[in-house]
Amino acid sequence: MHKPSPPGPLSQRERGSEFLPVDKTDLKKRKIEQLDIIIVTGDAYIDHPSFGAALIGRYLEAHGFSVGIIAQPDWKSDKDFQKLGKPRLFFAVSAGNMDSMVGNYTSDKKIRRNDMYSPGNVAGHRPDRATIVYTSKLKGLFPGVPVVIGGVEASLRRFAHYDFWDDKVRRSLLFDAKADFLSYGMGEKGVVQIARNLRINSRFLAALKNGTETLVSGSIFNTAIIVKDISEYKDALMLPSFEEVAADKKKFAEAFKLHDIEGRLKKPRIIIQPCQGRYLVVFPPDNLTSKELDALFELPFARAPHPSYHAPIPAWDFVKFSTLSHRGCFGGCSFCSIGQHQGKYIVSRSLASIKKEVKDILMKQPGFTGNILDVGGPTSNMYGMTCTKEGGCTRISCIYPAVCQNLDSSLKPSLKLLKEVRQIPGVKKLFIGSGIRYDLALADPEYMDELIQHHVGGQLSIAPEHICEEVLLMMGKPKAKTFLDFQEKFESLSRKHGKQQFLVPYFISSHPGSTLEHSLELALFMKEHHIRVEQVQNFLPTPMTVATCMYYTGLDPFTGKPVHIPKGEERSFQRALLQSKLEKNYRLVAKALKQLHREDLLKALTR
Repeated sequence: MHKPSPPGPLSQRERGSEFLPVDKTDLKKRKIEQLDIIIVTGDAYIDHPSFGAALIGRYLEAHGFSVGIIAQPDWKSDKDFQKLGKPRLFFAVSAGNMDSMVGNYTSDKKIRRNDMYSPGNVAGHRPDRATIVYTSKLKGLFPGVPVVIGGVEASLRRFAHYDFWDDKVRRSLLFDAKADFLSYGMGEKGVVQIARNLRINSRFLAALKNGTETLVSGSIFNTAIIVKDISEYKDALMLPSFEEVAADKKKFAEAFKLHDIEGRLKKPRIIIQPCQGRYLVVFPPDNLTSKELDALFELPFARAPHPSYHAPIPAWDFVKFSTLSHRGCFGGCSFCSIGQHQGKYIVSRSLASIKKEVKDILMKQPGFTGNILDVGGPTSNMYGMTCTKEGGCTRISCIYPAVCQNLDSSLKPSLKLLKEVRQIPGVKKLFIGSGIRYDLALADPEYMDELIQHHVGGQLSIAPEHICEEVLLMMGKPKAKTFLDFQEKFESLSRKHGKQQFLVPYFISSHPGSTLEHSLELALFMKEHHIRVEQVQNFLPTPMTVATCMYYTGLDPFTGKPVHIPKGEERSFQRALLQSKLEKNYRLVAKALKQLHREDLLKALTR
């Protein structure tokens, strides 16, 4: 049965109150009898475009749908899940801005005590595998109501994937959660398409699952579904099945290579993976354009945590005086999943839109003292960069080992952005909080001078990750000499401008390809260059990264060659060597050096 076409986008006045509804009192104020969509999220509700639930909620609202939010529900009870009633169209479920297992556990599988997305920075407000838990609860309480899962957890678990915490290959999260749709990546357009289809045709979902309606000519962008029949999906990329990748590590590596390479194109194909008699169908992405991204950030976000919270939420402090300049990353680092989530091609906001948001912060944001904490993205100095090749290409990284000839890697847009934003009346200081690619920065002396003279708040964080060539090759990171060149230039320019500033380098231990010998070499490098780090990240295998595929299979998926994988006690040794002066690490350092037959270095490294 078909219903009339949905209305057009609502005006700001029509959208109503400042925050999206969170209970039935809010519904009464807005004169809403039944919401179209209810978002359930594992994060506290902060109405700001840095938080996925608010972003998707506002985007749906702007396209004519009524939306409510249930934030951090008590999953051991029914009450929270019922407080907004039954939605007309669907529930949208997200674990939050992080995978719930990453949020709940360290790389040593120890329970985290803090949660920056929760009031008071207190952990325990979201369950393990939150997407599965929330969906199961909703399916039991509201039978027949579709559930769309999304967010980082769903996005990076959309195919059969290795799970570090279970130490096995799991099915696509769409199967395990028993949801109806999976929205991956930057899924604004896809979620709106789902909402429109369900509003127009109440039988749409059943027809889709039964194979009587297909979407070949009109894919639901950034969306995965489960179907019984794939005969209508022509020219799709077929992956090895779940059964094959779960039983054979070479098949797992093959499947990863296939979908990873396909996903690097500007217009990838539909990707299909068989699973236990059914098929996972993943439709291609269609990310927002620059103009559409501008419009998204101009929606009427309250730009604040919901007033019901009485304790501070640490994640809010990172973004309340910041703004996003772009999405995507051309870097292609092996341990990073940004390319698989946001895409590798940069989509930048206009300078006018960014400046407008900064002025709104100046005028409207309580507590603003003149310092903009960040204007950036996954890598801040990739703003405005573009790939000039029509269909894109399948390079892992557009900047490593050398900048691709098809990449317009000019830093002039970033330079102009920094200069114009810092000159806005009322802005005392503009910092770079989201990090830079120092190899790109070195290529532009004017950018380097601007950065170091005006945009460093005493210290600048960069990520060399390692210094050994063999490990850097596995990571997709520039050579140690590039880091040293940047350090020298940074110190020289800081002296020139009369500033006492410091570099804070980040390193990863136990990355695939890193041996104990490599960690010792890095430890000696740090001692030689007087580098002492507060924190070291022991490699954490997260779904859908190249490094995680290496960790599980012991293979480089692109060459098929074996890769050394640090496991067990070696992981502890590698991390301890990078913080050898800490008293708690003395025993581990001594044991590691004994294994390496370098006991002579114990005093030098631990003093």
